[in-house]
Formats: sequence, structure tokens, C-alpha cells
Amino acid sequence: MKTRLTTILTIAACIFAGCESEEDFDRHGDWGGHGGGGNDKPSTQKFEVNRNWTLSYDGRTTKRYDDGSLAEVDVITMKSTDKELYYIDVITDNEMQASFGGNEAEYFNSLAQNLSSDVKNGDKTWSALLESGNSYVDFDRMRAGAWRAYAVGFESNGRLSGYYARLDFTVKEEVPTEEFNKWLGTWKIGGKDLDGNGVYYEIALSSSESNRAYWLRGWEGAKDPDGYDYEFEVEFDRVTGQIVFNSLYFETVKLNDDKDYEVCLNGNIKKGNEYLYINEDIAIAEGTLDESDAERTATVTGCGVNVNFDNGTTFETVFRSMQMMYVPVDPSGDTYVFNESVPQFPLTMEWLSSSVKSDSAPAARSVARKARRFNPARCATKVRRNRMVVPNE
Repeated sequence: MKTRLTTILTIAACIFAGCESEEDFDRHGDWGGHGGGGNDKPSTQKFEVNRNWTLSYDGRTTKRYDDGSLAEVDVITMKSTDKELYYIDVITDNEMQASFGGNEAEYFNSLAQNLSSDVKNGDKTWSALLESGNSYVDFDRMRAGAWRAYAVGFESNGRLSGYYARLDFTVKEEVPTEEFNKWLGTWKIGGKDLDGNGVYYEIALSSSESNRAYWLRGWEGAKDPDGYDYEFEVEFDRVTGQIVFNSLYFETVKLNDDKDYEVCLNGNIKKGNEYLYINEDIAIAEGTLDESDAERTATVTGCGVNVNFDNGTTFETVFRSMQMMYVPVDPSGDTYVFNESVPQFPLTMEWLSSSVKSDSAPAARSVARKARRFNPARCATKVRRNRMVVPNE
């Protein structure tokens, strides 16, 4: 069974003293694909196609991790006959219209701002981010639909050069496999909480995209402000047959204190007697079907985490649980949870029926996964305390 290992890079003093910067909460650039940050003024730069660059979509392949495990990736290849620097990115046609109104210049500048933020934060360097000549990039498996790949030109100092190349391509939805269909239906999921009491939910898994993802409803019985179930995607790993639960951002809401909070699903870890949560896009847990059982059951276990501190020490642990939260937009605010008691890993899943109820959230509150560059050791920097307190009514 493949184990997903996440490396956490953080400052020990901020975890245990509770100091938090605004960057601790700036997750939209990572999750939405192209958020703000970076340049102070909007650019009026003109862009033109570089005829020396040719992008191609080379389809889907299986990538081997250093530990020998496998994952599916989609590959974008670049052929270049000059020495110009560039960065390769992908975006769906729908997201291009929704986020940028189809304006490529706005998209290029937003991408540059995101990359500049990564460099300023010390997460990356321009020399590591940019390519020249022929190259390829592996992306986590892409959704079915219409896509664009871009090679966006940069100078070595991170300024946009004004050159770009574009490729339009389509990823087709696959025919569902027998392994994918086994997860469909209504399940009972849960386990023991921190006090040893049983906590269980009835969840529904329906197809979001064949062999790619499911819609999940019912976790913690969490409802949106209009009374609908919060609905989010759970990934299907076709190589292993497992399902993967990831951290997610849903929407921003106001609580009774009239402050803004982001509704999130995050994973909890434990350091000593303190519970912390990772406020970033990472894999929390994976579910495995128990094939030996006559009845259809499954087990959900937490993914591994390495926390690397500035003093050179490493704390190795696993996620203890996953939990719906209200994370404050104000970095000095308190984090609240939907339920004080949630089941701790490992969880058990018992299949109840093939039917699913249909009181899902509106599309605006249903969270779909987006394309990310393939990164088996997903690095995170956003670690916070979890006080496990429900907000006042």
C-alpha cells in the first residue's frame, strides 16, 4: 500500500508560541492556482507568441516515486530552439474565463505574482523555477475537459519577458473501472474520538469523474449557511485502488462575532500534548478496501508527515484526524471547529447501499480539486493550533 508522505517546513517558535503572519493564511494562490501577491502595480506589458516554442500534451503516464510506489501524471512537453527562460503552467478553459475573463495578460501577471511570492517567502528560487531549451513537466492527473498549457517567458530576475506559447488540448473522461465503482454508494464511517467514544457519520460517495474522483457528502454532518451538506471531492488512485482525502477550502463566511472565517477541511497532528493542524493543500488520509471481507468494508488511515524545524530537527508523525474548521482570516483570530469530537484514525467504513441522497450543496459550495504540479513530497509551511472549540451560537 502506498503511503503519502508530506514534508512540513516551518518555524518551531511559531508553532509553539502561536505567532502567525498573514502568509500563514494565504492559501488561495496554492489552491485556486493563480492568486495574488508579488508585483505592486498592474502591468501594461504587451505579450507576443514565441515561434521558437512548441508545447505538446503527451498524455497520461505512471510515475514512480523514489520509494518505488506509483502515481498517474499528465505530461506537458516543451520544445525550444532558443535560450529564452520560461515557466510551464496549465489552466482549464472554464477557470481561465471565471478567474481572468479570458484575458491572457491578467493570467500571466497573476502567475508571475504567485511565483514572486514563492521566491520572496524562500520556498523557491528563480533558477529552480524557470527552464530553457527542451523540457517537460509532470502534473497531477488532470480533469476531463478543455485545457490550455502555457509557456510564459521570464527574465532571470523573475520579470515577465513578454513572450509566451499556448497549447489547447482536451482530456477525455474514461470508462469507469470495476475498482472505481466499488466505492460508490452510501457508507457508515467513523471510529473512536479522543475520549474513546464512538463517532460515526453516514456519507454518500457519488461519481465526480470516472476513475478520478468522487463527491462526498455527510462528513461530520457539516452544513453550509443555507442548510445544505458541504460537498467535496475525494480522489481515486487508480494505481492502488485507494481513495485519498485532501485538505480543502470551501468558502468564506461570517460568524456571530461578525468576523470572516474560511470554511476548511484540515488534518490534525499531535506534538507532545498539543494538537496542531496543517492549513494547506496536502493529502490527509487514504482509504483502502478490505478485500478479504465478505461484506464491503474499508479502512482509512492517516498519511505520514515530517515536520522539519529551523534548528535542524525533524518530527516524524502521521495525521491523527481530519476536521471541518472555521479558520480566521485575521491571523490573530481563533480557529473554531464544527464539532469538538471527531473520530481518530484509523477509521472504519461499512458499505450500506448503492443509493445516495440528493441534498448536495449548490455548485459554488462544492469543492473540486484543481491541477497541481506533481510533487510527491508536498511541502507545507502553514501550521496552527487546533483548540477544538465550537463557536457560540
